[in-house]
Amino acid sequence: MLEKSYNIALVVFSISVAAIGAYATIEIARRVRATEGRRRQRWIYGGIVAMALGAWSMDFVGLFALRLTVPVWYDILLVIASFLAAVMGSAIAFFVINRDSARFSLLTVGSVFMGVAFAVMHYTGMAGMRMAATMVYDPFVVAASLLIAIAVSYNALTLIQYVIADPERRMWVGKAAASVFLGLTFFGIAFAGTSAAHFTPAAINWKPADGLVLGTFRLGVTISIISILLLAIAIAATQVERWSIATKSKFENLLELAPQIVWFAQPDGSITYCNQYWYDYTGLSEMETLGYGWTTAIHPDDHDRVVMSWHSAVKDGKDYETELRLRQNDGSYSWFLTRSRPGRDESGKINAWLGIAVDIGERKKAEEEALAASQAKSEFLASMSHELRTPLNAIGGYAELLAMGIRGSLNADQAQDIARIRRSQKHLLTLINDVLNFAKVDAGQAEYRLTAVPVDEALHDTESMIAPQILAKGLKYSFKAAGRTASVLADPEKLQQIVLNLLSNAVKFTDSGGSITLSATPRGNCVDIAVADTGAGIASDKLEKVFDPFVQAERRLNQPAQGVGLGLAISRDLAHAMDGEITLQSTFGKGSTFTLSLPRAPRMNAADVAAATAAALGDEQPTDPPATELADRPLQEATHP
Repeated sequence: MLEKSYNIALVVFSISVAAIGAYATIEIARRVRATEGRRRQRWIYGGIVAMALGAWSMDFVGLFALRLTVPVWYDILLVIASFLAAVMGSAIAFFVINRDSARFSLLTVGSVFMGVAFAVMHYTGMAGMRMAATMVYDPFVVAASLLIAIAVSYNALTLIQYVIADPERRMWVGKAAASVFLGLTFFGIAFAGTSAAHFTPAAINWKPADGLVLGTFRLGVTISIISILLLAIAIAATQVERWSIATKSKFENLLELAPQIVWFAQPDGSITYCNQYWYDYTGLSEMETLGYGWTTAIHPDDHDRVVMSWHSAVKDGKDYETELRLRQNDGSYSWFLTRSRPGRDESGKINAWLGIAVDIGERKKAEEEALAASQAKSEFLASMSHELRTPLNAIGGYAELLAMGIRGSLNADQAQDIARIRRSQKHLLTLINDVLNFAKVDAGQAEYRLTAVPVDEALHDTESMIAPQILAKGLKYSFKAAGRTASVLADPEKLQQIVLNLLSNAVKFTDSGGSITLSATPRGNCVDIAVADTGAGIASDKLEKVFDPFVQAERRLNQPAQGVGLGLAISRDLAHAMDGEITLQSTFGKGSTFTLSLPRAPRMNAADVAAATAAALGDEQPTDPPATELADRPLQEATHP
């Protein structure tokens, strides 16, 4: 009789494979419980293969661990047959453990068939052994090994059901302990079966037949490693799916709880998913929504515009954004802002669209109310300004008549009082005109006649109006022309109003002896008209506010109050309406530079300049030549000392 011994390393490998196979079986059994339909069937098949692979690899490597004094070969066909027996036993196991509540009778019957199948697996594998020896079984030990296989199967079925049934026992430590226990018990089947066999030497001249495989330590290790890797992949697959399902569940819950409409669409733009908010809001069913059914909820006045813009975005593959009205389940409509962006695969091809729609009904209502309030305010200011101008003009007219001596000659005190009345009337009329102009601009009632305006001619006409104030305050003045052919696309009257506002501010905030520079500089497709002064300047924290209505820069105590802070606000709005911009650079205590940038008109020759000047300024040219000459003469002296 040949002596038997065991390779400890292969024994350890055998038990390890069995334990890992048991762990994979537990994890897959959990996935089976958590899934339905075809996915459940796939996991069942995967679990059967994983359990069979673990049991068969454990048994086959265990046979390799058996050491005899003669070499041992294996018949491939019987080895495959032993694996099929393992598959049969695993199928029985999954049939039992996947029952929600397995009765004792089912566990008993299942463990009998499962134990017999695994015993067949072991003895079929041993039957495939080929060597220079004969193998005889001890019937009592064989019977004992069969009972052990049935008992181990019962324990395995009970333990697996116990572990996967209660969430509290799903911690990896508990599953690992159960797996090690199952690995040891399954190895017990192999050890008991091997112990039932006795080997006696055969003929010395025995030779292995063709098609046999020599059982070696290296082959045993290789089978163990391959089996472990395959089982590890199976375990990883269960973890990935668990993570994927958990992530998907969180994502779906997030979508369903979102306080706005969330939707997905195919690359062709047809809707494939809408969250619950859509169905609650519109009252449409899923069948009525998917595809292009969602368009039935769009307001009739918005329908064609929205659908066409959506088709255009899908065709061009660009981000989509629009505002539309959607019908609520009670038949009313509310405004929504919808945005969508295409999702792309690695090649850059669009594979889906993701979109949201936010209810902006309250915002729209607030905007409409604000617009109505603004229009009402502007109309009130315009009406008030108009009503105030009538008596003020009368005051000015009567004051002028008195100054002319219509009611008799005035003495010095009376003449001084009349002059004060006229100055106050003009100042108040200026304030009212500012309010009226602001009301028109703010209400969008200002009219613009955009034409080619020669810059130098327009600025010369404007500077003549400010000349008396410059001379009266003793300021130095200089003008830098842009050239006769430089022109801007603007409304002549609005351009003059902006420049006059900027010059008036410069005069107002520049002390006697200071200087003011008006310049025009072509720059690319625009012309920069700058008004620079050496006045008080503006603090850095006030720069962003000076263009707001009714805001003024700080004045010194010795500076009289002038204006209500509307000049710059009006100028900025007028500039914007003509596609221009006003910018400010200022250093506190040194002065400020306001720059009006307007788009250039097409290049003009000398004849065009003369024609444009006559057309633009003909109606607005001063009608009082003596006054114009009086203003022009000292300004030229100040400009050219």
